[in-house]
Amino acid sequence: MAPTTVTTIVMIVFALFVLAMGLYNLFGDWEPAVRRLSAEERMEIEYENAVREMRQAIEEYERGNRPL
Repeated sequence: MAPTTVTTIVMIVFALFVLAMGLYNLFGDWEPAVRRLSAEERMEIEYENAVREMRQAIEEYERGNRPL
């Protein structure tokens, strides 16, 4: 099945869009921005680390590598 004129136009528009986004990302604003963590984000990271440590301790205990 040969592509129709509409399909060709849509493909060309899509290609131009992709090229424009690529050029924008390539030549866009490269100035680094400092991202500060809020108190909630810090608490969540600490919570996730504590859960990870707890799971690791449970796995070690179940394997018998850790005394009571």
